[in-house]
Amino acid sequence: MKNLIYSLILSCIFLGFSSCEPDNYDLPEETLTGEIIDKAANQGFQCEAGANGVAIEMKDYGWSSTPQAYHFYAMMDGKFNNTKIFESRYSVQPHGAFVPLTADTIQIKGVKKMRYEVEPFLRIEWMEEPVVNTTNGTVTVKVKISRGTSNSSYQQNLSDAYLLISETPYVGNNNYNSDLSNQAVKGVTNAAANPILGTTQTLTTKGAMVKGRPYYVRIAARIDCTILGVKRFNFSTVKEIKYN
Repeated sequence: MKNLIYSLILSCIFLGFSSCEPDNYDLPEETLTGEIIDKAANQGFQCEAGANGVAIEMKDYGWSSTPQAYHFYAMMDGKFNNTKIFESRYSVQPHGAFVPLTADTIQIKGVKKMRYEVEPFLRIEWMEEPVVNTTNGTVTVKVKISRGTSNSSYQQNLSDAYLLISETPYVGNNNYNSDLSNQAVKGVTNAAANPILGTTQTLTTKGAMVKGRPYYVRIAARIDCTILGVKRFNFSTVKEIKYN
């Protein structure tokens, strides 16, 4: 019995030392970088940073014939950069508020650069610079929200439009001041009764900004269409304003 106990103890000690052996796998050091471009406007695709913006889906076919998908996310101007990728063969497919793209199968070794041209569901343009009301601390903007594609599969109704304002440049539906931001449209169900698409709209924030502090404004709008389980917004570029 004592010999059995000693054997079990020695086995546990051996396993403990074995589990402490150093990991001898090389760290991932390949890079996938690139940009997503609004094809018609020829500028970076505008999105919010994070999971509800643009998700870059990757599947590692060098490891498995049925790999699990994983995602990383683009920046607000459509650029993306992942420097921690293992050398392998991958399928790569961006997902966002644009007409879906087909997946590319590529070999990633060193630095791999990609460029994707997309048709956004909506295109949002500034018609003039934002105007700050120095009397009440609000800001008024003039914008035009138009269809970004003629693809009939992505002509759903405009469901939401917001004038977002934030104290940081990272403005999105995940980062805005709710006391100042304003919702222009909600729950439109009849496109014919919707006067916003294709026309210049004047939107004004609510509440008063704090004097002497910089703010950042942006327009967000989306159609009733789900991509990877989320109704994703299209965005304007960001404008900095000051209330002096």
